[in-house]
Amino acid sequence: MVAAGRAAADGRLGAARRAARAEPAVGHRNRSKPAEQLAMSRRAYAVACGLALAALVATYADHFHNDFHFDDDHTIRNNHFIRDVHNIPRFFVDPKTFSSLPANQSYRPLLTTTLALDYWMAGGLDPWAFHATSFALFALQCAAMLVLYRRLMDRARPHAWNRWIALFAATWYALHAANAETVNYIIARSEILSTLGVVVSLLMFTSKGVARRWGLYAIPAALAVCAKEQGVIAAPLIMLYVALFERELTMGELFQPRNIARLVADTWPVLVACMAILVGGLRLATTFTPGGASRWAYLWTQPFVILHYVYTFVLPVNLSADTDWSPFANPFDDRVVIGLVFVGALLWLGVTAWRRRETRPIAFGIFWFLGALVPTSSIVPFAEVMNDHRVFFPFVGLTLAASWAIALAAFNRKDTVVAVAGVRSKPAAILMTVSLVVLAAHAYGTHRRNIVWRTEESLWLDVTEKSPQNGRGLMTYGVIQMAKGRYDVADQYFTRALQYAPQYAYLHVNIGVLKGALGDAAEAERHFRAAQQYDPGNPVSYYYYARWLGSVGRVDEAIAFARRALELSPGHAEAQQLLAELQSRPRQPHAPAAAATTPDTPERWIEISLTAYRLGRYQECIDASEKALSLRPDYAEAYNNICAAENAMQRYPQAVAACERAMALRPDFPLARNNLALARSHLTK
Repeated sequence: MVAAGRAAADGRLGAARRAARAEPAVGHRNRSKPAEQLAMSRRAYAVACGLALAALVATYADHFHNDFHFDDDHTIRNNHFIRDVHNIPRFFVDPKTFSSLPANQSYRPLLTTTLALDYWMAGGLDPWAFHATSFALFALQCAAMLVLYRRLMDRARPHAWNRWIALFAATWYALHAANAETVNYIIARSEILSTLGVVVSLLMFTSKGVARRWGLYAIPAALAVCAKEQGVIAAPLIMLYVALFERELTMGELFQPRNIARLVADTWPVLVACMAILVGGLRLATTFTPGGASRWAYLWTQPFVILHYVYTFVLPVNLSADTDWSPFANPFDDRVVIGLVFVGALLWLGVTAWRRRETRPIAFGIFWFLGALVPTSSIVPFAEVMNDHRVFFPFVGLTLAASWAIALAAFNRKDTVVAVAGVRSKPAAILMTVSLVVLAAHAYGTHRRNIVWRTEESLWLDVTEKSPQNGRGLMTYGVIQMAKGRYDVADQYFTRALQYAPQYAYLHVNIGVLKGALGDAAEAERHFRAAQQYDPGNPVSYYYYARWLGSVGRVDEAIAFARRALELSPGHAEAQQLLAELQSRPRQPHAPAAAATTPDTPERWIEISLTAYRLGRYQECIDASEKALSLRPDYAEAYNNICAAENAMQRYPQAVAACERAMALRPDFPLARNNLALARSHLTK
């Protein structure tokens, strides 16, 4: 039986060999078939890349004429410095060139340079030119992400599918509806530039060529920091890459001193470059304020914000250009607990994925996501507790993690993987169909957001509907209605806004404008004064008051307040134009600051000091405040007025002393806090 079995086997083997010798052409075709499949696969991949680019262009084709919005006003439309490309060298040494508002003057010279070039090439404020530059940079970033994703996937698990997975991931990110909040918002180009710099820096580092040997990979990272402070995250991300994919350290080994020293030695050029620019920029930006109040309330709100961001990644609905979220007052709020549990689960998932080489892109993506949120979701309290355009940089990592997790799940199904060899299978067809549906859904969502961002009216109407308790959103929509002459509608929105932002200086400015248009001079002046009290360092409060004073014939006073606006913001283009126009008018003698009768109450002396301050008579303001203090020694408002007048006369040590007295008497005095910050910022120069 054994011999017969062997003979039968030998017979079959011999028959197969004879058949192979008899049909050499078939054997030749079999040997060439893999090469033909490879060529076809390359062509198919090239076509797919072209289709992805076409989808991106088609999705954003209707956004190029969208209007300027929100912070575009003080950084672009009203920024005198971007109107001359000869100012570009100054951008790198003076943060005041970034914005016409002192509180918003950050060190972002690369961003301002691109805006100045747009203005120069367009010959003015043409939104199309600005949007075209942002979109080109965004498309370049997505192409760089495709290469980076492929490289990271190949490091973890080389496979013929990786380039397709990377293409899906990059396209998913490119079409993601949440990213429309950044691409449509021109000043948010800072996000695009910094993210592009980080991705290119990682690409250069992972290439292991001349760029790495000579530390050239630090250049795009440094430029990323020059676009926005978050670019500094490039340094820890590159260190994380070395730890995960090159040294393959375990989580325990990562924190050993000798391994930390090795990681620093591997990446020191980017560490030095990023930190030097970050520290230098922060030292130069002396007037910038993040705008938030309670540091701790902001901090313990952020875990729930992170949960919201992940939800937005999965289901980007109810996107809003300006949300009505506020910090949670109670650290034991249920939302705080839920957020902490979620962030803990996300960290656990990242640590778990760290352990195996093939799952390390998931770990890298998760820690990229969390690390990229550190600048806006940690101890620095910003005015907005969350913002949908802040996810642009973090979503690069989250997209990598999610795409690779889906891919690994597909790898583990043999009936799906056989599709790589050209064999159709139902699971593979389902996976491809679902992928295309996801991309199409995001493209549609992005198209809808483009429509929302088209005009100021459409954008802020959307904000009022999705964030009905946002005082700024209600105010801005009211401003749009006021510009159309719908004063009754504007008044309704301003009244609603006062419920949520009673001390918002911009709101009082706009109410003053409205009351002035309605001929109610007393109410107009009251609100202009309130704006100056709530935000004494904001040139907008003085500019609009000066404009109104000029409209009612009080030219001398108008000139004084226009000059005050320019003292606070020399690059305020509208204030420059207003001052020139006012100085061309006939001059009128001003009225005396004080009343004819001698006041006998501290409140009356404070009123006189405010009138003197508004007229630019700062010594009279101080004298009247001192009279108030002689009647009421613990009058915090009087010390605050002295501080504001000393600031106006650039006597900052005296201003600091007066404001410190005011804060000692009233620790929760926002006006004194703002004046004190302004005085101290000048002392540190």
